[in-house]
Amino acid sequence: MAKVSTRMALSAALKDRQVLAMLILGLASGLPYAAVGGTLNAWLTTVGVKPVAIGLLSWALLAYAFKFMWAAALQSHRTPFNLGVGPRRFWMSVFMLLVSAGLLVLALSNPAANLAFIGIVSILIAVASASLDIVVAAWRIEIARDDQHLDILSSVEQFGYRIASWVAGFVALILADHIGWRLTFFGLALVMALCLGGVALASRTPLTASGEKTATFIRQGGRLSARQRRIGTWLTLAGWVIGFYLIGDFMFGALTDPENHKASTFIRMQGPFVILSTVIWLGIVSAVLVWMNGRNSTDISGPVVAKSSVTDILYRAILEPMMELISRLRWVAVLVLMVVLSYRFTDLIWGGFAYPFYLGENYGALGHTLTEVGFASKFMGVIATIVGIALGGLAMLRFGRMPVFFFGAVLAAITNLLFADLALDARFTDSVLGFLHIDDVFALFSLDLRMARLTSVIFAENLAVGLASAASVAYLSSIVNKEYAAVQYALLVSLIMLLGVLGRPTIGEIIETQGFATAFIVCAGLGAVAAVLALIEWIRLSRHPKETAG
Repeated sequence: MAKVSTRMALSAALKDRQVLAMLILGLASGLPYAAVGGTLNAWLTTVGVKPVAIGLLSWALLAYAFKFMWAAALQSHRTPFNLGVGPRRFWMSVFMLLVSAGLLVLALSNPAANLAFIGIVSILIAVASASLDIVVAAWRIEIARDDQHLDILSSVEQFGYRIASWVAGFVALILADHIGWRLTFFGLALVMALCLGGVALASRTPLTASGEKTATFIRQGGRLSARQRRIGTWLTLAGWVIGFYLIGDFMFGALTDPENHKASTFIRMQGPFVILSTVIWLGIVSAVLVWMNGRNSTDISGPVVAKSSVTDILYRAILEPMMELISRLRWVAVLVLMVVLSYRFTDLIWGGFAYPFYLGENYGALGHTLTEVGFASKFMGVIATIVGIALGGLAMLRFGRMPVFFFGAVLAAITNLLFADLALDARFTDSVLGFLHIDDVFALFSLDLRMARLTSVIFAENLAVGLASAASVAYLSSIVNKEYAAVQYALLVSLIMLLGVLGRPTIGEIIETQGFATAFIVCAGLGAVAAVLALIEWIRLSRHPKETAG
């Protein structure tokens, strides 16, 4: 691909209607997650709902971690009811309307009086929102004209997603303080409905070369027998049943006997089995089928629509996308998987302990007030993330995807050391603030040194996370095959979220036994591992630039 200057790329992007559509669709993707995962918890807290119940309700967000399980149902290039809008635009409209309706129901509800109903609505919103994410990601990957266009769309999507966090977080909290929670959620529902304008701007995605013609053919594993495909499919489904049984059994126990069913214990003891049975097992079965397909000598692929069974449909929907990924990457898949799993691991782990660190009094916590944290984290932090995403997008246009991917990992690791410094005596932070006279700038606004420390470090950390997230989304998008975009992208994102959740109890134990400073140093070490792996992947792709492309 010919190099294009940053100015030319930006000029083309600003004239591209799909970039504006992507911004609005990114806003639509991020708003329900922020509303259900954060703002709703604030509302529940103000009406006296106990933290245990709030924690249990937050498990509705597991829909985002397991969305790959139904992503296959949204992979089809056929539009329901033969409408002329295209499948991606059709489903985006449906899920946006469902999320908007769910937020409206929350606005008209009484959380304190009917917590179970709130939980059901939250789950429905999370499922619809996660499904929207699947379709938006597929549209972004399929509509991209080339790698540079994909990088622009990926950065703009993250930009819209972070704006949604600001709208549903900082702005919503201020509105709730002045006009109440009901009107605030009504406003969020209205914003979600207005995001349908992004669907109107979005173009229909082009069909892949083999799109509709091979929709009913075996495209991966053509040398496998029907029996082999059937066994592989049902082994995968059996693993999913086990995983969901473990989760369902815990949630039932938590509702009936909360004292003996702790989330931290479940994640530590049974979490690995959930990941093994739902995600890793799918990879193992797919790899075995790819190996068996290579050993067979007879090609028995062909149309199966006439005698299509449920197993055939499930095989094409679930196993084919993963088999394609493994057969294309081969042993490189191990490196790619390690990169994917480790890259966002650090900030996803420690993110769950941000408020205890900012607000708490023990283990080296900072003891700030809600107002101070709201300004530093929800206002300045979100601004920093947006700036970081913008810088990441510009840097990718100028230097390429992988250099930004690598340096994003390095910066994310370093900023954890800044938090470790805050948890100790802040000597390094104070010296930097003094040298740059940043503390004097804060003093002009009557903000003391403690606020200068908190805001500056949060700003630096969110700047790094924004840059890294832009590069991360672009990298993940480059791995997937456009024919299987919905399933493959959803699977990779699910892997990141699941392992991030799994690692939190371990970090929590480190905090309780050794303090926040040690925990941040451990997170920095994990970030260094991610940086090394990103460097190896950068070197590999510089030598074999087309190996990963789908």
